[in-house]
Amino acid sequence: MTGRRHVLALVINLMLVLPAAQALELDPVAEAKRLEAGYARLCGVWEWTVHSHTRGHREAKTKIVLPSPQMAGVDGPSPSEIRVYGDAVYFRWDYPGGYQEDSMLLSDDRRLEGTFRTSDGSRGAVDGKRLSKCQPAGTGGANGSAGTP
Repeated sequence: MTGRRHVLALVINLMLVLPAAQALELDPVAEAKRLEAGYARLCGVWEWTVHSHTRGHREAKTKIVLPSPQMAGVDGPSPSEIRVYGDAVYFRWDYPGGYQEDSMLLSDDRRLEGTFRTSDGSRGAVDGKRLSKCQPAGTGGANGSAGTP
């Protein structure tokens, strides 16, 4: 394929993709509803296993709270940023001197599986298993529908 055809193919692909992407950003109400529904699906305490491919295949397990401790009604670590697009979930964890980004897939609202990379170049696999859901409103817990992480 010639260079001219590559450019033409790129322009056509952009024309097909950009209108859909712009629609999300132009409708803040729809975006807020989509995010709220995603937070409700994630809300709870999760067992998180991180397996590093670049650090001697070390594994670390911890319990985390999604989408935030306030929404889940319990204390614990939670990400600084969450983006939910259907079953695809992006997490960003900021810590002194760096960050970690996780790209995950949510299955049956009970499992999260994917990969991570850090600001220092580490990368590997992440696996999450839900231990408990958020309590429904009126039972002493958060309902997962108010606030932002």
